[in-house]
This record gives sequence, C-alpha cells and structure tokens, in this order.
Amino acid sequence: MARSKTAGGVAGGVINAVAGGGMFAVAKSGFDHLDPFHLVSARFVVAALVFVVLLAIKEGLGALGFDGRILKLWWLGTIGFAGFNLFVYVGLQTIPSQSSALVIATMPALTVLAVWARSRKRPHAATLVFVAVALFGVALVLGNGNPVSVVTGGVGFGGLLTLVGAAGWVFYSTGAAADFPDWSPLRYTTITCLLGTVSIVVITAAASLMGWIPDAALGDYTASWWQILYMAIPASVIAMLGWFTALRTLGPANGALFVNLVPVTAFIVQAFLGHVPTGPEIAGICLVIGALVASNFHSRRRAAKDAGAAAPKSSTTDDLPVPAGR
Repeated sequence: MARSKTAGGVAGGVINAVAGGGMFAVAKSGFDHLDPFHLVSARFVVAALVFVVLLAIKEGLGALGFDGRILKLWWLGTIGFAGFNLFVYVGLQTIPSQSSALVIATMPALTVLAVWARSRKRPHAATLVFVAVALFGVALVLGNGNPVSVVTGGVGFGGLLTLVGAAGWVFYSTGAAADFPDWSPLRYTTITCLLGTVSIVVITAAASLMGWIPDAALGDYTASWWQILYMAIPASVIAMLGWFTALRTLGPANGALFVNLVPVTAFIVQAFLGHVPTGPEIAGICLVIGALVASNFHSRRRAAKDAGAAAPKSSTTDDLPVPAGR
C-alpha cells in the first residue's frame, strides 16, 4: 500500500511538471488569434467552473462559502491568478517559451526570499548561495550568455515581467498556509481561482474598452479552442490536482523536486518543434536545476539533523516550498 501511494505521488508530480512545462509553448501558439488577456480570461473561466464542480462534489456546496473573508480571498486570488498569469503571458510575447518556464522554476528560490522577509530570520548561508546560482542561471538564459544584459535592458521586459508574475504567485501561495490553515488546498484554490477570474475578466474588459488591447471576436476563441482547453484542463486543473497528490504522499521536500522538471519539459517541447538549444541555454538550465535540487537536499538534511537534536518543527526558513499550481 505504501509503495502504491509513493508511485501515485510520483505520478502526480510528473503530471504536474509535464502539463506545466508544455503550457508555455501551447500558450504562445494561441497568440496567433488571441492576445494574452483574452486567452488568460478564457482559460480561467473554464478552469474556475471545473474547480467549482469538483469542490461541490468533494466537499459539498457549503465549501463554496467565503467565511466572511471575501475581500482577503479576492485580493489573494487577484495577486495569484490575475497578477501571475497576465504578467507571465504578456512577457511570453517577447521571450521564448522555454525561457519563461525557466523563470517559473525559480519559484522555490523566490519563496526563500519571501519567507525571509516575512519571518525576518535569515536563511542558512548555503541556501542563499543556491538561490543566487539559480537566479544567475536564469539571467544566463535570458541574456543569451550575457547575464548583465538582464539588468542593462538588453533582454527587454519579457523576462522581468515573468519574474514579477512569479513573485506574485509566491506571495499568493505563502499566504495560503498563514491565513487559511483550516481550508483544504482544493477549497483555497477553487475560491481564489473563482475570484481571481472575476478580476481577470474585468481587467481584460477594461483594457479592451480603453483600446489598450485588441478586441476578440467569437471566431478568435473558436480558432484557439484547443489551446484554451489544454491550458484550462491539463495545465490548470489536472496539474494542480497532480501537485496536491504529490504533496500529500511525498511531502514538500520530495515534491519540490518535480518543479525542476518544468523547464526540462519546455525545452523538450521546443526541441520537437525545431528549436536547437544554445550553449548558454543548456548551461543556464543546468545551473537552475542543479541549484534547486542541491538546495532541496540541503534543506532535507538540515531538517533531519534538527529533528534528531530537538523536537520536530513543522517548517524551517531553509525549506523551499513550491507554490501549489499556476
């Protein structure tokens, strides 16, 4: 039974990584007919409805309530779903999909910085080194071998927008455990996704009325039907449920390893589409994955050492938790 649970957790983590890694190439192909705002709106209208049905079936209609905290939930949903996705997909217009996936893979490293800011407790020196190496690897890819170009403007705003979006998701995900510890992951995701989708639709409508983005006709949506369905079902619902399975059965330390497969998946997809990875891209992705894996193992060793010397703690500032979804 334990072995089958472990296998299920591994399968869930792989499904999450594969669906998430393939999302960027699929989304970029959808830009032929829909701008990022309308594409994200369509994605989450579908995903939110599916989540609502799943939550009602699993936990009952009462779980759809806000418990008097609708404003906080709406704020978190807007930061997480609207902020993350709109920044990432606007950035995706100007950078390769594999580069966007690589930036997303730095979320565990960004979480270290977020926990540091919240707790005011400095992480272990080795953890900070791993964070710096991971971010350097991203800069190496975005700058095509010249990391300095990321800060001097040579790489443009696409990569920086993606990094801002990733930071928004980290803020959203770290607020989940702190503010809603009594809610299941499915309930928290469903409610915040639903409210975040309302914000996405309102922002998209306002931007369209102001003439900042092009209007979208029904034919534009039907022409992008498969991209919308892929991003809504495999890349949102199935990926998140896969992550929850990995989290419950493997724990956050082991589950964190699977986020490192996201850029690998993205690079494999682009290779099948004809992209030949450059030297800086290969070096950068190796640095990111190596740093994140090393940091994960370092955190687990320190946690085991602390557990042997004192009473077990629920979490440490050296952990690299992975935001549960996109």
